Amino acid sequence: MTRSAIGVATILLLSACAGSPPTPAPAPEPSTAPLPMPGISSGASQMPTAAPAPAMVLADRAPTLARSAVSRSWAQLDSTSARVPVYVATTRRSVPSDRAGERFGGDDRDSLQYAAALVNVPSYRERNEGDIPHPPATRVARFWYRPDSTRDMFVAALTPLDSAGFMHSVADDLAGTRSRSVLVFVHGYNVSFDDAVLRAAQVAADIGFDGTVVAFDWPSAGALAGYVRDQQAARNAGYHFAEFLRALSAVVVPDRLHLVVHSMGSEVLARAVTVLAGDSTLRRFDQVIFAAPDIDARYFRREVLPRLARRARRVTLYASSDDEALRASRSVNGVWRLGLGGDSLVVLPNMDTIDATRVRADLLGHTLFVNAGFIADVALLLAEGRAPAERRLLPITRDSLVFWRFRAQSR
Repeated sequence: MTRSAIGVATILLLSACAGSPPTPAPAPEPSTAPLPMPGISSGASQMPTAAPAPAMVLADRAPTLARSAVSRSWAQLDSTSARVPVYVATTRRSVPSDRAGERFGGDDRDSLQYAAALVNVPSYRERNEGDIPHPPATRVARFWYRPDSTRDMFVAALTPLDSAGFMHSVADDLAGTRSRSVLVFVHGYNVSFDDAVLRAAQVAADIGFDGTVVAFDWPSAGALAGYVRDQQAARNAGYHFAEFLRALSAVVVPDRLHLVVHSMGSEVLARAVTVLAGDSTLRRFDQVIFAAPDIDARYFRREVLPRLARRARRVTLYASSDDEALRASRSVNGVWRLGLGGDSLVVLPNMDTIDATRVRADLLGHTLFVNAGFIADVALLLAEGRAPAERRLLPITRDSLVFWRFRAQSR
């Protein structure tokens, strides 16, 4: 490849993954003591007792614990805005800010902090599925921040929690759902704290998730030039993600634990899977979804998937041959990326591969969460655990293995 071609590829990569850089100011870290927050418990109710560790890692069901008689619904979004709770585990260093979405910056604390967020999500009268409308520049300035709850998506409140308060709050929220499912979302490269929390809320609201949503937020620099730095930060965060998953599984005891990772978030999960190797106490994951993963496909095939497949009910890969960000990543890293489609689409036993080339994503074809067709497919997968043959996907056979493709151009 010529030097000019590499430069173009790098520029494409550095503009990917949807994130606006945070604007933190230096300040002390917030208190880790639980604070009162409307609609979110700080841990006053009784925690469920952790179940005995299973002899094998393939324990499928949690013991019977408190749950709602009806499913959680986001039907109100048809006509009005809603406040979506998102619980946050982060390895970022906290910074002071009057804006809730900017209270964690891009520096790596190398340890876990916890918080509970309420995210304002506008109705579908004001936004389309997948959209995250930010306040315009006319309502955002250095000395004021005036989001409109009817039109803008923003972190309305953020409560710092210690680890016990966090687990209490997640358990309390889970008891208010029928499915008792937890969805853990892991963001990708060039994503600020604010953008990570907003994306987790958008996914939960748009798929109509009946469960509790957790954002695992690793310290992306939220900067276009931060690709290499982000890659190292993601791998380092994998150790903390493994410890977090152990605690969440044992203390909160969800019926189902889903993992959705985007782009470079796959590096976080890959490292966590390595750390968890040989751990027979961790409950089985239900659905594990890789959306446009930016990770070495060889490393994933040889080391990650064999370990992950033993821990998950189903592993699903969404890949695209039109993902310009991953094409650029391939040029930068020199190896094929797992989320790239085309002739080298990764199709493996013990993993469902979905060719999402027909899904219209963002400008670079990388952020699939903006697409209504993709959202609908993920909703079926998480809510009902349907196999690809039970969804509106076309089977394609290649070398005796089957992968799947969206039927038509999906908007």
